Amino acid sequence: MGNYKIDASNRILFSKDMKIVELLDVSCELLSVFLRLDMQLPFGDLSVEELCRRYSLSSEMFLTLCRVYAGAEMHPAVDNLQRDDLRHIVGYLRASHRYYAEELLPSIEQGVERVLSMCEKRQSDIVRKFYDDYADEVHAHLEYEEQVIFPYVEQLLLGERHKEGMAVKMSSHTDICDKVDDIKSIIIKYLPESCPTVERFAVLCNLAHLRDDLAKHTLIETAVLTPLVLALENE
Repeated sequence: MGNYKIDASNRILFSKDMKIVELLDVSCELLSVFLRLDMQLPFGDLSVEELCRRYSLSSEMFLTLCRVYAGAEMHPAVDNLQRDDLRHIVGYLRASHRYYAEELLPSIEQGVERVLSMCEKRQSDIVRKFYDDYADEVHAHLEYEEQVIFPYVEQLLLGERHKEGMAVKMSSHTDICDKVDDIKSIIIKYLPESCPTVERFAVLCNLAHLRDDLAKHTLIETAVLTPLVLALENE
């Protein structure tokens, strides 16, 4: 651990003059930020500001995402963010969607199937139905954002106006985090010993990762994206 600047609560202060290697030393969770912004290794001895300049990103926007993913910012400040940051935030959220749909959810589904293959049919059918319903809900949630929220933001940036603004569109936005805990509870409490513990642990780790990532994803949408869009609507 380096000699990082800290605030009054003893939390590490992220700054644009930090070296990327120092930033990643704070939390491995930040690797997802780099991946979703399509930032490629190696980073050498670059600072945050230098790397962001390389990718034409604002360091304020990048650090806001990093603070959320490091768990250091539950109420992200958006005062220093600009309208140009919106395009990159939407791109980041879309990359998160691809990760959920193409990697994480299929991996969880495969793990669930391995666990249920050792259960009685009645039990496996119930759990599989519960998980499949949840996966459908997640896909519907992501599709709503892809088809409604993100195109609206992009059209707004082009100067187009809609009768229904961001507040109305977000009012139809559902929370998809809590049901993950229900699935975890079933796997922990109710499946028989014949369902292998090692396989269950693997699924539980992936489910915990999904829940945490979705929570951060939702925070970015509600506390970063939405305020910026509302400000743009009022211009």
